[in-house]
Parts: sequence; C-alpha cells; structure tokens
Amino acid sequence: MGKNKAILFPSEDWFRGLVSLMGEQEATYRELGATDCTMVVKVTGGASQGTGEDEGEKFFEVVFEDYGADKVRELASIEEASASHFVLEASLETWREMIDNIRDNGSPDLEHTLNYLTFPDDPMLVTGPDQLEVDTFYRYNESLQRFFNAAAEFPTSYA
Repeated sequence: MGKNKAILFPSEDWFRGLVSLMGEQEATYRELGATDCTMVVKVTGGASQGTGEDEGEKFFEVVFEDYGADKVRELASIEEASASHFVLEASLETWREMIDNIRDNGSPDLEHTLNYLTFPDDPMLVTGPDQLEVDTFYRYNESLQRFFNAAAEFPTSYA
C-alpha cells in the first residue's frame, strides 16, 4: 500500500489497508488482548462515482481473530453477513468526518471516537442479531478504535 496514493472509502481495499496495518502493529493490539468478533460496517448514502446517483447502502465485513483480522469482504446485503456479527452503521458524511479527523490529528479527538459517536445511537448506530453480538462492539471498543485510527497512515478519498 502506497502512503501517497489515496484509497477509496468505502471499499474492500480501504478496509484491507487497515487490516494490513493491524498486522504490522500486532504488538499494540496484544497490549489490549485478543479480539474475536465480526464487524459489519454499514455506510448509508453517498454518490456513485461518475453518475452522482445515490448508492444507498454498502456493507463491509471484517473478521477479527486474536491480534489481527483475517477476512474482509463487501456484502451485497446484510443477509450475507456471518451469523455472529454486529453492525456499525453511519452515513458516508459521518464516516468521512471521523476518518478525516483521525487523519488530521493522528487519532480522533473526543467527539470523533467510536464510543462518543455511538453512545447516543446518533450519528452512529450499533445493532446486531442479538444483544450478545452488540455487546462485542463494546467489549472490543478500544481495539476497534485502534483499527480505525490506522486510517491516519494513508490518504483516503471518498465516493
């Protein structure tokens, strides 16, 4: 992954970039303990490149195991997600604001952390097939925040 080439968000390549950096920084994840969960990122809204038409929803599944992540895939719908998962949902505008804040500061300011953005279920929402799956988001919150903080390491472009 080139540090100067912008990677499109949302895309499998963007999430693979974070997964790659997670692998390079395994020691920092070991400090927090193993992360074993499946996260589905849901991005709502956004214009299709070239057409300007609203694309609706996009889904990306990231499977975390031990001190890294071993699978990233785009889903056509939430029905394709693994049985055990939680969904982290926000508009493209909210994702962009969070990612740009991380990039500008090296890590998020207080108002752009996953914890802050999800606490009132607005502007981010955490859902899942049952409460136990939703709870995994909160259990692994600090590791997930470090995962997204890696977005400071490469430029991001947006659809």
